[in-house]
Amino acid sequence: MYLFINNLDQDKIFLAIFKRPASKEATYLILPKKQDRSESILKGLNQLFKKANQSVKNIKGLIVVNGPGSFTGIRVALSIANTIAWQLKIPVVGISLNKGKDNQTLIKAGWSKLLKTNSSRLVRPFYGQKPNITKSKVTC
Repeated sequence: MYLFINNLDQDKIFLAIFKRPASKEATYLILPKKQDRSESILKGLNQLFKKANQSVKNIKGLIVVNGPGSFTGIRVALSIANTIAWQLKIPVVGISLNKGKDNQTLIKAGWSKLLKTNSSRLVRPFYGQKPNITKSKVTC
């Protein structure tokens, strides 16, 4: 089984477990986006594994959307995906939203990338622009 995480939609978090892209055995979960994204994703993954009658130990690879998008959304999704991949010693790949706007297209693009990798390197964020850091307004 393979895991897909997309936390970069404005309104929802999309999670999927599948054997192959567009498989009839795929299990999807769409969650409303809440303030605490990390908790939402972790609880959602727990729900997804129960719904699919699977265990995280059955995951053989992971696809995560790594940008462009919200700084916090990217960091949360990548932290979770990289931690799972590291713990299970499985490959993880990042896929950019530039590869497609719908989740099925992103899964297929990530799948082809996943098939070409055999290492468990960490996925790096793709922010899509230079940082916009403002100076803090400190008053004495």
